[in-house]
Amino acid sequence: MAMTEEQSPDNPFYPGTGSVPEHLVGRETEQDLLRKALRAITGPRKGDYGPLLGRAPTPLKIVGPRGVGKTALLAWTKSVVDPEKADVVSLADLPDSDSGEEFSEFLSELANIPGFDLKKHGESQAHKYIQMALNWRPGQPPVLGFRQILHERVQVRPLLLLLDEVMHYDAKMLGKLLRHSQKLMSDRWPLAIVLAGTPALNEHLKKVDATFINRAEEININDLDPAATRDALIKPFADRGVAITDEALKLMLSWTDDYPFFIQVVGSKVWDAKKDAAEVDVDLVRSVEQAVHDRRNLFYASIYSLIDDDDELLECAMKAVAAIEAAPKPLTPRQVRTRIAESTDLSSKDARKAFNQLLDIGLFWVTGDVEVQAAIPSFFNYFKKIYEREHA
Repeated sequence: MAMTEEQSPDNPFYPGTGSVPEHLVGRETEQDLLRKALRAITGPRKGDYGPLLGRAPTPLKIVGPRGVGKTALLAWTKSVVDPEKADVVSLADLPDSDSGEEFSEFLSELANIPGFDLKKHGESQAHKYIQMALNWRPGQPPVLGFRQILHERVQVRPLLLLLDEVMHYDAKMLGKLLRHSQKLMSDRWPLAIVLAGTPALNEHLKKVDATFINRAEEININDLDPAATRDALIKPFADRGVAITDEALKLMLSWTDDYPFFIQVVGSKVWDAKKDAAEVDVDLVRSVEQAVHDRRNLFYASIYSLIDDDDELLECAMKAVAAIEAAPKPLTPRQVRTRIAESTDLSSKDARKAFNQLLDIGLFWVTGDVEVQAAIPSFFNYFKKIYEREHA
């Protein structure tokens, strides 16, 4: 998320920055899976520059709506990598080869092995590809030697690829990257891949000719359990010797809906309001109530605006919300798409397209049980209120 705000420099809460919270709680299972991948690529090898003795880790997908901490989880993963043992390449975009400087920067980052001396390592074909990638500039023939570049990297050092916002990557280039990565991993080279994105990620991956990624381990994240929410709020205050009364904490918790972004908003607003106070009481918390709700509404508005730009999509969203709320039990994606098609003039193909757009925006998400649910707490209520006001 790009939404940021001014706050005191000593504020330990970071709403909307994608930074790692001081206490990343409630993600222990996900962290264990990521640590397991890191252990795999830094395990024993055949010689200094050979493949792994064990298997390369299964790719991981982190899937969840906006504001649940996907980018923060990637940042945490990067922070725990020992730079003496492995390299990390983080990408927030994968442009096509016609996009000039963006593609040049991507190739340079992918090919730039820390401490690697090209001259010292001779003139193998792989080194030539790396040199070409580092020197590539817009207007020149595209360099598509992903496999050669990746192979040289993983021979020298284990590599972790962190791919964020994957649902917006160029599908052709993503396919090349994944296919070449698959070959290296199947040959036990020390390469790990973590992909992150909104629930539209899986739909985007269907466009990519790399079927092995369908067998990746999927990490679905959304809200936290109440105990984790409590820890996420209390610990940053407690670390600095600031107490929170029970009544104040109860009120703070009620504004979070256990949603990671809202937790950071509430914590940030209360922290700035307390100034030099050694205790947070309920009156202090009540003083920021409007600011918290304004910040939540700003977040909701940013999502609503992505739907409101398209009248047809807006109508589909309203029909989907009505269908989901009216259903006696959770609907499947197919059932929601059918409801959209039946209540509009759209074909099944166009209803699927609208469904996927709304999935990407974050109107709803698909759980591990293949059920469509509201993705962001209370957003359905906000959506209906604004829609009805605009169409009164």
